[in-house]
Amino acid sequence: MGLLSDKVAVVTGAGRGVGRAVAFELAEAGAAVALAARTVSEIESAAETIRAGGHRSITVPTDVTRQSEVDTLFARTREELGEVDILVNNAAIIGPTGKLWETNLSDWHDIFDINLFSMVRCASAALPSMVERGCGKIINVGSTAGWTDSWVPGNAEQAAYAATKAAIMRFSACLAQQVKGDGVNVNCVGVSAHTRMSDEARLALARVRGTPPPPTMDDLPISQQVLPETNAPLFVFLASSMSDYITGQYLEANQMPRRRSEHR
Repeated sequence: MGLLSDKVAVVTGAGRGVGRAVAFELAEAGAAVALAARTVSEIESAAETIRAGGHRSITVPTDVTRQSEVDTLFARTREELGEVDILVNNAAIIGPTGKLWETNLSDWHDIFDINLFSMVRCASAALPSMVERGCGKIINVGSTAGWTDSWVPGNAEQAAYAATKAAIMRFSACLAQQVKGDGVNVNCVGVSAHTRMSDEARLALARVRGTPPPPTMDDLPISQQVLPETNAPLFVFLASSMSDYITGQYLEANQMPRRRSEHR
């Protein structure tokens, strides 16, 4: 029996990177997991790995900018797995990179729609049942970019991304206050890892600055990478009853351990 036995989780952006790692960790802790993302092949691959480990998982191809697809995600999850106990809002893009006057307002609309408003849609779909049952965990994925430039040193040219992450932190804190007496916890996690998205961010910055491209995941030995899985245990903690007394907080996995395989 795991910490999350008999729980049902929805993870958006679950096809790769941190979302995929979190989905695996939640499943290992006993949760049945619905994987949502736009790329079908990626979530199908992740679900196959989860099922091979003896855990329940479904895939629901979802564009989180479309309300109808978000509604389908939660309807299918309830029908096939049960009421949603845990929601991990992870879907995100880097968005426009460059000086403000060199970016398009439509790109700003797009990144807010994906990074922030998708969380509003998914939380709105999950909360009525959580409040009615008096239990639930919502974990929104933020970033250090929301309050400092240490995520990518001097990443001022990715102001749209940073602005969405700052908004997510406040959205999480305010939502937590709204449901504080209803048995529902809402927290925000700042993640740090080498992923395809972090590579895209650094390469985009190098292009607009005219500097040499930085090393990517493919250039670094695995021993030098911060793997997405190092963040995942924090999500299990926040999804479990151990964190019933924590809500409205922004937390980070800010000290990366050795690769987990080296501990085994």
